[in-house]
Amino acid sequence: MTQFSQMQSASKYALAKQIGQLKQRGVHSVITQVPDMNGLLRCRLQPLDGLEKGCSTNSSLYLIPHGDGQPAGELIYESPHVWYHTGFGNLHSLADSNTLFQLGWRPGISEVLLNCFNRDGTRFVLDVRRPLEMLEERLAEMQLTMKVGLEFELGIFHFDRALVEAGEHHKLKPFGHSLQYDSVNRDPDYMDLMDAFRERMEGLGIGVSSMESEIGWGMYEVALEPATPLQAADNAVRARHHLKELCRERGLIATFMARYQPMGQDSANGTHVHVSLYDEMGHNVFYDKDAALSEQGRYFVAGLLAQMKASHLAFRPTINSYRRLSRFTGCPEEVCWGEEHRVSAVRVISSPDPQAIRLEHRCSGADTHPYIILALIGAAGLDGLQQREEPPAMLIGDPGKDEDLEKLPRSLEESLELFRDSEFVQQALGVALADQYARSRENELKAFRAWIEKDITSFEFLRYFEGV
Repeated sequence: MTQFSQMQSASKYALAKQIGQLKQRGVHSVITQVPDMNGLLRCRLQPLDGLEKGCSTNSSLYLIPHGDGQPAGELIYESPHVWYHTGFGNLHSLADSNTLFQLGWRPGISEVLLNCFNRDGTRFVLDVRRPLEMLEERLAEMQLTMKVGLEFELGIFHFDRALVEAGEHHKLKPFGHSLQYDSVNRDPDYMDLMDAFRERMEGLGIGVSSMESEIGWGMYEVALEPATPLQAADNAVRARHHLKELCRERGLIATFMARYQPMGQDSANGTHVHVSLYDEMGHNVFYDKDAALSEQGRYFVAGLLAQMKASHLAFRPTINSYRRLSRFTGCPEEVCWGEEHRVSAVRVISSPDPQAIRLEHRCSGADTHPYIILALIGAAGLDGLQQREEPPAMLIGDPGKDEDLEKLPRSLEESLELFRDSEFVQQALGVALADQYARSRENELKAFRAWIEKDITSFEFLRYFEGV
């Protein structure tokens, strides 16, 4: 019996029951969703009937670059697993019944996430959900439960089709009239927008912990309630997808690029990952009434720090990611950890309830891939638990003044080299997916260099038009 057949057999009853209930509520269609190599959802609208039998997914969606190739113009990039030698054939896909929900704002439509398989029934090696399934299997073997809460920052602007089509996104008017931090008064429509978003997410089983304005024109933050690693990644890609959708419905446009503001101004968009760990009795293993962090918690931190440079490509995966790299905006530049220290790469948070202590991984930008970063963060922490090594001393003071701290990579090229050479990354993601993710980042470098070579930049016009 193939993996596809086993999973189909295990979920067929649950899917059939859910589909029957949806039909009774007037649902006739389903949006099938597959997370791609960039952390976006590739979607297809189809009839709800027959969903339990499986679907087809075009394998080439795993080769689509950011922006679907704009402005460099490349349509896809090469893969050992999908290319001319495979004929770009369809994959078998099976709906995950845990992710099937009716859309409250479109009552006749539902949505569901798909797992992808080769035509021989084996799991497709580029399916980005698989590493988190493996992480949860490893947690179960260790009799542990991990909860992950993601908070992501974004920019919201008033949509102007002419400016967007001309590539002049920097001229868009920010949503909100001020830089007021932690405010609900930036724009008269802010509360209504966020309340509509919260209601939509609740209908999809996604809890929203908080929403606030950030330090930057048009910049906001949304925090999601903790969930298991796979569900947290599913929730994150859906939340980003639907917030973009909601903004467009209201004449707005949202961006999750790491830095859209000029360098040195305002903050920049990050994704902060909150991690807590519980034993089989439900006790928080990071809690110690006599210390800032338990022994197991320190081992977990040691694992995170040990693999931080090797994993850095996933935390900062684009050309733009490195424009955010500045401790001045709370984005760590060094491999370090600290108690309630927002400039450290890993922050220990024990307020307001010490028994609810958690770790906050602060490296990632808002442009990261939720499935990839959670797989790497989870695997690094569990490796630390098993190796039982103490982390370096906790950070006190300004990390920029500590010459002994390791620096994080400052370019996509440097991060890519460390990622490629890492056995840890290959074990956490699987050799094939680690390789393909690296290829996707190599494509970003290639596309940027090709654009630079053929375009005359604003730097050249401003510097040389009258200056030579």
